[in-house]
Amino acid sequence: MTLRLSADTVQEALDRADSRHWTRKPPHSTNARLAYLLSQTRQDATALANLLHVTSAELEALRASPRTPADDLLHQAVEREVLRYWQPRVRRRAHAAIIANNGQMMLSFRAWLGFTAAAGSSDDPRLRLLTLSLQSPYPHHLFTARHRNASEAELRAILNNAVSACYFHRNRPTSTGETVSLERIDYLEFHY
Repeated sequence: MTLRLSADTVQEALDRADSRHWTRKPPHSTNARLAYLLSQTRQDATALANLLHVTSAELEALRASPRTPADDLLHQAVEREVLRYWQPRVRRRAHAAIIANNGQMMLSFRAWLGFTAAAGSSDDPRLRLLTLSLQSPYPHHLFTARHRNASEAELRAILNNAVSACYFHRNRPTSTGETVSLERIDYLEFHY
């Protein structure tokens, strides 16, 4: 599987960063990936169809087809779910090691960044390409939320707080009131 390391959601970006810690490669073919996902859903094809947001008939058609183009949305959904479930113990060990060693992670993103400050609001969000080092406790918050399958909105709120803390409050107290909002994320990559 050719693996992109960037994503446009926090959930997928964390899963793709975790892939750097894998000890084995995930299944490569679509049928092998579907067999793995079926094992994760206790052989329940209906549950797998719901997980992939398709009908049971579409899932069966995918299983019957010999090849699926890599740019197919269903193929991409299957890849995302394999990334999400592959080697959970390796993932948790990596997260524990990161947190035990001062909990730092690098974040690179291109998104529309807006902010509000105590004195008022910034002008409209502007497209920014930034690389920041997220300090403790934010990696721990992101990992904890991801382990309990938090929603994308909750992960995005944690990321907004993390970017706010490292972008505005590096040498100042957090009581100054600036908050950041990342909107329309085009590219997001974690490295740890």
